[in-house]
Amino acid sequence: MCSDCHVPLMDRLDEDDVDVLIQTGIYNPIAIGLAASLLQEAGIPFFVVDQNPTVQQESGNVFCWWNVRVPKEREAEAREILQNVEDSK
Repeated sequence: MCSDCHVPLMDRLDEDDVDVLIQTGIYNPIAIGLAASLLQEAGIPFFVVDQNPTVQQESGNVFCWWNVRVPKEREAEAREILQNVEDSK
């Protein structure tokens, strides 16, 4: 269902390191790649959630929107980057 949504995760992170969930409306594979690249370029650690189709259905993320967890201290910057990607659709 969502095979195009898979983007490599950054280095393994402790769950405590990425404590803020940002739910986006990003679902296009190109936009997902752009968002991941921009977060990496900014040096913002992130962890992609809901990559598993079963987890997506259980969480209600059936549209395959790209949801990420980021550190609290980088939340505002990450939200701005992700909002800019969403707005560029």
